[in-house]
Amino acid sequence: MMFFRYLVFFLFLVGFVVDPVSRSMAWEEEERQVRDTKAEWLPTKTAVAKFKVDFRVAIKAPAKTKQLRIWVPLPPSNENQSVWDRKLQTFPRPHQPQITREPNFGNEFAYFEINEPDGPLEIQHTFTAEIAQLDWGVDYSKIINADSWPRSFEVFQTPDVRSERAKDYTEIVKQIQSVSDQKSKQFMKAIKWVDENLTYDSSNASLTADPAHGLIHRRGHCSDYHGLCGTFAREIGYPSRVLYGLQMFDKGSPSHCKLEVFMPPYGWVSYDLSETQKLAFKVGKDDKLLPEQREKTAEFVRQRTLNGFRENTWLLVTRGENYPLTPNASNPVSIIRTIYAEADGIPLEEGAAAEAGTWLTMQRVEEVGDKSRRFTELKSQH
Repeated sequence: MMFFRYLVFFLFLVGFVVDPVSRSMAWEEEERQVRDTKAEWLPTKTAVAKFKVDFRVAIKAPAKTKQLRIWVPLPPSNENQSVWDRKLQTFPRPHQPQITREPNFGNEFAYFEINEPDGPLEIQHTFTAEIAQLDWGVDYSKIINADSWPRSFEVFQTPDVRSERAKDYTEIVKQIQSVSDQKSKQFMKAIKWVDENLTYDSSNASLTADPAHGLIHRRGHCSDYHGLCGTFAREIGYPSRVLYGLQMFDKGSPSHCKLEVFMPPYGWVSYDLSETQKLAFKVGKDDKLLPEQREKTAEFVRQRTLNGFRENTWLLVTRGENYPLTPNASNPVSIIRTIYAEADGIPLEEGAAAEAGTWLTMQRVEEVGDKSRRFTELKSQH
């Protein structure tokens, strides 16, 4: 009966026509209806952690720049996190931002437009956030193979065309799909393939969630892991999207991404393949543990990710890839890790704050309470 209700709901939604301007509102409403219809499949929320965040970006436009444009993504409040006491200010001169929202996914930005910038600029974004740990407890034998999806999900269904640059992409997809006729088992195989074949390497990374980078180099950072696994998911038949957010630690570059895959009847399920791999390797080399304990704990880490897990020290900021900024940027933007900036239409790169034409992020986090310790559950595995 539950399966029939879910299937009828999706077939009903397919008949809707959603224009681009209202697409973000449409898919948010559809997600709400999915949650309301299948409320028993929502993730379990535990260990709500609270943080006071001071995020800053230092920007130095090239000499004689006529116009500096900056988009700073703003973390949203939703059912899994709350953000309040938000303040934005600039130094040494005050500049007021325009709050904008891009049309595809509803991501919100503080947009600064500065004419004739006269030297370095610092933007400070302070806020308080509460974040819940999420455990989906996915049982892959219960995942439903949906034959059709709402129109607003189309943007999450097309495999990334950049993957075609990798000569072995099609063959690898065939290998993943040949493991079983069940799509859920194919996706489990996709996760395993990424874990077994990619090596984390921040010095050899695309920074753009490019699936071809991971396939060609077998290396990359979080966006390469999740961009690749996300396009595998779309080939299998599950909508996917890359999420970017901030880690709640004092860091120079605090950005980190995750993967979300729509797995009926669980809805959007979160995965973090790169951090899971790194943690499993770290546990496997822990001399304080016996060999049997290392193996058991590493397996627990991987299984927890497979079941759907998001820690309470990661704050969601943006969803989706390849969306148009508002106002329009001069160049296409694949993803925004912390900010996007351009001087006279030329994108600025992340680098050293002392170098003209670059920007640099900094973040200080004050922990409120004692619930925000990442991976505290691992203690139970020792």
